[in-house]
Amino acid sequence: MNRNLTRQLKYILILTCVIASMPAACAQEQVVINSGDWRDVYSSMMYANLRGMPASFITDAPHATALPNYLDKDPDILLVESETSPFFANYEGTLTDEGFVVSETYKSPGGAEANLHFIGELPDITNFIVLDETYGYNAISVASYAVKSRSWVLFADHENIDELSGFLDGRTVNNLLIYGRVDRQVNDSLSIYHPEIIDYGDRFDNNIAIAKKYQDISEASQIVFTNGEFIENEIMSGREPVLFIGTNVIPEQTVNYLNGSGIETGVVIGNALTDAASMITARTDMHVFIKFGQGRGGGSFSLVEALDEFPLPKYELVMSVVSVDYNQGTGGLEVVYRNDANIDIFSKSSVSVFVDGNASGVDARDGEFLTGVTQVATVGDEGAIIITKGTTSGVSYDCPELAAQESLETANIAADVYAVFGESPRSLNRLLQQTLGVGIITFVDKSSIDATEVLYTKKTERLSVTITNTGDVPCYVCPDVLLRIGGREQSYRVVDDPLYLPAGGRESPSCRIDMTDADIADNPVVPVHVSYGEREKMLGKGLDKNLPLEIATMFSTKQLFANPAILAGIAIAAIIAAAVLLMRRRKK
Repeated sequence: MNRNLTRQLKYILILTCVIASMPAACAQEQVVINSGDWRDVYSSMMYANLRGMPASFITDAPHATALPNYLDKDPDILLVESETSPFFANYEGTLTDEGFVVSETYKSPGGAEANLHFIGELPDITNFIVLDETYGYNAISVASYAVKSRSWVLFADHENIDELSGFLDGRTVNNLLIYGRVDRQVNDSLSIYHPEIIDYGDRFDNNIAIAKKYQDISEASQIVFTNGEFIENEIMSGREPVLFIGTNVIPEQTVNYLNGSGIETGVVIGNALTDAASMITARTDMHVFIKFGQGRGGGSFSLVEALDEFPLPKYELVMSVVSVDYNQGTGGLEVVYRNDANIDIFSKSSVSVFVDGNASGVDARDGEFLTGVTQVATVGDEGAIIITKGTTSGVSYDCPELAAQESLETANIAADVYAVFGESPRSLNRLLQQTLGVGIITFVDKSSIDATEVLYTKKTERLSVTITNTGDVPCYVCPDVLLRIGGREQSYRVVDDPLYLPAGGRESPSCRIDMTDADIADNPVVPVHVSYGEREKMLGKGLDKNLPLEIATMFSTKQLFANPAILAGIAIAAIIAAAVLLMRRRKK
């Protein structure tokens, strides 16, 4: 009997030691995040969802003081705080004073460090998704699939890829997915894992692909809609696939996917997307609900408050129409667009032209547009055009209908511009509507140019396009090249602003492009497009030409003989060498 009792006590002692030696994290049952760094919030939410723990994040100081009222006091708290950008100071003390038990506080030195810290706490995870944190919406796109597939999302770029590769070397990697655009060094370093790559050059196409992968492992009849600009609990939960929609426009590929997906119900997150919700209902057979608030306990009744949304860094797309003129010299309607964003914008416009009929006497040239006018023409873009970041550029649309109108100089003409635009040709998810008066001008562009050479210099990693002004008038040029880099076609703008060329002048503008030997082999011929014209903001003419890609280690033969300074230097060196040789022969 004593022996059995001793054995039982021994088992109890061993069990007690095992429990006592378990990490403190096992006692933590909820996560609270106090950080202004979205990467801290994202990684902490991902960690909590993969462990099946509730998580809450702070959005500002007032929210920090209110949050304890809504938290469950029974579970211990893992508090995640930014060392540099917390919303509220000494928040552990605040929670403790409110009666909560904070079993651990993790002080995050930065979002990248927190990302690796939390995956270090999940040794059983063997699936990984790699993306560039620059594109925050990509992290939102993959979040639900990551939780459902038990994958960890890693942030990678050329600066931290060595550290990340070292981390993966010490882990079991069963599946690795590279999502969206990443630096070349990331692709190269991770190629040993034979990763799956989702990168169609468009956020909506990529998002549809990841939604399909979610459906492959867990068929869903309900989907969550968002624009990818904020973190929210439902989006991060993994309970449903997440699909992107635009604020004002639903991309065509998204509509096509929904109609063939078998998904019956959609939940739109946030009241900023109510217009998009209406469009989904109109174009699909889905039942769409809008999640615009959340219930908060408040005594005998429940308060409905705004959703907790943590904004992600994003590019603000700001586009406007500067002017609209009818050019009697060419018969074209010239529309000048302005891109005030920090990235290039792709736009596709439809322009309706109205003449007279303004019974109130208000001049449409003042920007007023009234009903009752007569529509005489509609013109627009066949495909998306590019408007370079921070620039003003114009497009001329043939408009013969205006030429048939009488007394144009005294007519009251207005243009109603309806443009969809976005960050890529297939992501035209924003809407611009603007009405302007139409001016009358007479100008005939007499410029002419030719593109003669595309040269890549390996040592400087620069690609140049040689352009000659073959006309009798000065002009402005803006060349683009289409290259296959890393197996993917990309268009490159060679100059930031239109380049001035005097009559008869020649220039070889260049831009930096990192091309490997494989890239060079993939581009024996380079399609070149040059927009040009006499007016800097109205490059109404275009030249398209396919040119062979020439390679130079420093200078090509053509560059050599075209540069008088180099020729003079070579001539002087040759004379000196000949003189030295002659003197040596005389000494002999």
